[in-house]
Amino acid sequence: MSEYTIEIQNLVNTALTELDAEHKSGKAVNAPAANNLYLLRWITCAIKAQRFHRVVSSDLIRWQKMGRSKGNQASLMSTFQRISKFYGQFLPQGQEDRIIKDKEINDFIDMMEQQGWEITTSEELVDCGKVQIFTDGPNSLAMCTEQCESCFEGETMIKPMSWFVRGHHADFIEKAAEAGFMVHKVTDYKSNVKYHGEYLVYPNNRGLHLAEIPLSLQA
Repeated sequence: MSEYTIEIQNLVNTALTELDAEHKSGKAVNAPAANNLYLLRWITCAIKAQRFHRVVSSDLIRWQKMGRSKGNQASLMSTFQRISKFYGQFLPQGQEDRIIKDKEINDFIDMMEQQGWEITTSEELVDCGKVQIFTDGPNSLAMCTEQCESCFEGETMIKPMSWFVRGHHADFIEKAAEAGFMVHKVTDYKSNVKYHGEYLVYPNNRGLHLAEIPLSLQA
């Protein structure tokens, strides 16, 4: 089975390398509108030729639709550059994976609490029906008490964990990335936990679909 984190880097890095070659040869103008059009055509050709592994097919189709509907506002160039940079930082090719350990998650929870987030880790939240958490503040982060045990072997994460978020999602994504976690959105709002969106954190940060990239990350 091909791995998503490898294939998505292969896709965006190939596109950027080929566009750069077009710039250097003088065949393409290095300007926002021209770059966006080139990448839209490149994506369409990649889909037709089935050039990349099927694990990234949904990304290609989504970008094609976005490019066609938004035109230059799709910002395909910066999208590809930000993905390349983010994945390159977290999962540099040729280097050993970073092992996620329970202490890092505990430290993250402590930090979020210090930043004013309300934390819930004492209730079962997964595979147990709809759950409602009562909190006073606007920002809430909840983790399933059962997963806090079952997703680890000793101190090492071995299974994906669901993190449930209400409130300032962008701030959560920023803080998670700063702490070394790539978070993968499942839902914005509706999830097993009422009023909370759901994100997945995978062992070694090797998710099965595109991670959320902090808004502060510049291409």
